[in-house]
Amino acid sequence: MNYLPFQLSALALSFFSAALIAVENTNPDELPAEIIVVTAQGQQSPWIGSAASSFRKSFERQPLQTDAASLLQHIPGIQADSRANYAQDSRLSARGFGSRSSFGIRGIRLLQDGIPLSSPDGQGQFSSVLLDQLASVEVLTGPLAVLYGNAAGGVVALQSRWPTENSASVQLSHSQFARQQLLSAAVVKGKHASSLSLKNAELQSQRAHSDAKKQQAQWLWQSAFENELTLQLRYDWSYDPLLQDPLGLTAQEWQEDPRQTAANALTFDTRKFTKQQQWSINLSQQFADQSWRVAAWFGQRDVGQYLGFDGSAPTSAGGVVDLSRPYQGVDASYSWQFDKVRLSVGGALEQSTDERRGYVNNQGVQGDLRRDEEGEVQSADLYSRFVWDLDPAWQLSGGVRHSDLDFDVTDFYSTAQNPDDSGSTAFARTSAALALNFAQSEYVSWYISAGRGFETPTFTEMAYQSSGEGLNLGLKESTNQQWELGNKWQQDNWRSSLAVFLVESENELVVDQSSGGRTSYRNASETKRTGVELSTLWFASASWQHQWTLTQLNARFTQGALDGKLLPGVAKQQAQWQISWMPLQSSEWMLQFDTLYRGKIATSDQNLLFAPSATVYHLKLVTETALSNLQLRYWLGVDNLTDKNYVGAVVVNQANGRAFEPALPRSVSLGLNLSF
Repeated sequence: MNYLPFQLSALALSFFSAALIAVENTNPDELPAEIIVVTAQGQQSPWIGSAASSFRKSFERQPLQTDAASLLQHIPGIQADSRANYAQDSRLSARGFGSRSSFGIRGIRLLQDGIPLSSPDGQGQFSSVLLDQLASVEVLTGPLAVLYGNAAGGVVALQSRWPTENSASVQLSHSQFARQQLLSAAVVKGKHASSLSLKNAELQSQRAHSDAKKQQAQWLWQSAFENELTLQLRYDWSYDPLLQDPLGLTAQEWQEDPRQTAANALTFDTRKFTKQQQWSINLSQQFADQSWRVAAWFGQRDVGQYLGFDGSAPTSAGGVVDLSRPYQGVDASYSWQFDKVRLSVGGALEQSTDERRGYVNNQGVQGDLRRDEEGEVQSADLYSRFVWDLDPAWQLSGGVRHSDLDFDVTDFYSTAQNPDDSGSTAFARTSAALALNFAQSEYVSWYISAGRGFETPTFTEMAYQSSGEGLNLGLKESTNQQWELGNKWQQDNWRSSLAVFLVESENELVVDQSSGGRTSYRNASETKRTGVELSTLWFASASWQHQWTLTQLNARFTQGALDGKLLPGVAKQQAQWQISWMPLQSSEWMLQFDTLYRGKIATSDQNLLFAPSATVYHLKLVTETALSNLQLRYWLGVDNLTDKNYVGAVVVNQANGRAFEPALPRSVSLGLNLSF
């Protein structure tokens, strides 16, 4: 079933963009960011007036970044684990959603400037994002997140740093594990603004066979036209020519020497390369009582990967992966502002195609063909959201979203020993959420919310069965029901939020077996997650700032043979404390000290082995100097200050026991930012 002629989308988008740029325009107003939650009108701040469990973090004066996990620290409900393995990307979960992922991101909706970074089936990754050019991130968890459709256990919305003035800069960073260079330039002329950024990075960990090379580019264009019409264009390009994979370690190997590399990594020369490019467009118009927005995107991601086994068996999918994924989509919405009600309706169409081949891995050399198939997923969504100000103190908000997803796989490689694995399946689900907010005063508010969402298996999760042949089409979508009670408070130099939540799921997707680069999945009966999240920010003085984040999450299976077992990959406790000191009461000097604690993590459903808890300390010093129009910024960073040996991330349900991915030891980095 085709929802729109996707093959014409690239041509149409290019023509449409060129026509818009030629329009005569007027005011160069700043373009609006993606709105995650519509908030109340009134005297209280938008944050106090919202019933959403959301957290916004701005990025200023940041050293060059190598890992998205470091940017997402100090966000309640988020577990961001750094693998120190650039072939597998950062590991991210939100209130337990996404914890099953053996690589990339699952169960969390990723957006950048309102454009999805996640594919329709729920797969996503940060590897293509130019992290250093982000202005902020907003994270939405809880019941209202389900209004973003399939696999939206949480929403991570990134906002690019759009140009506002003429500038040019060069940034350099060096440590024993990373060497990075970033060049950026921006031009603002009249009603248009454009910027170009180029980055090169050479990375490694303390382990042999862990070298990585990454190159990225980003082009941004924004304009303001007559009648409040605004336009954003973005082009992203990334190329990773080499991402070596040292593989995980067993508990004994990690304890003996966390710097060692798995033998299979050297035998089969485990490595990966990726290339991705994407065009995105946002067109919107804002009036006093109504607004509209249209977003479109298309791109392609290419991946080649050598796994830690040969994959030579006749029924194997091979030990070398060759994947090409073209994708595209469009999202449009219209909003009306009535006396006390704001109503939005919209729809989205998305499509991605996995053109996948598998070959025998002859000890690091590509061999005979073992897999040749094409998998296509299409999604069609209709959604509506509302915010109703019942009176100055009470607000009711919510929405509904219906999603249809079609999965179709065509197998071009079939033999007497490897039968045809073609197949198709479809899912149709409606997500809904409702929230009530009471603003006790302009400083304090209370809210309660409930929602029901769902998550389909991805193509990757359907690829294998733990026993038998063919696609795992027996997988069902998991469903979840969420409830949350929260409080927000801000006054003078304090800002705090507290959330208590319950999540109950059915047919939870969990890892069934993971060995040698091949992971199969199954549906668990039921799970239950209860938790508390606390976040507090205190501006003690013009020189001192403190931020505390605490997450307590009890995530367990509640039925069958696993009843009472902890959900693997999920820390029960997380605590973070950040102290910032600016001795000159300005940005000229800043010293920042971070304390991060993460509790023990089960590595499998049976809870037979746990990665131990760890407390890690980071230190950062940033200084700024201005010379006429020239600005110099220096930074000195020390990560893992005490050189602690700890597990950065786990690979859940790894059948061969190689579940531990060691974190980096103490690392000292120096950086320079020269901007004009």
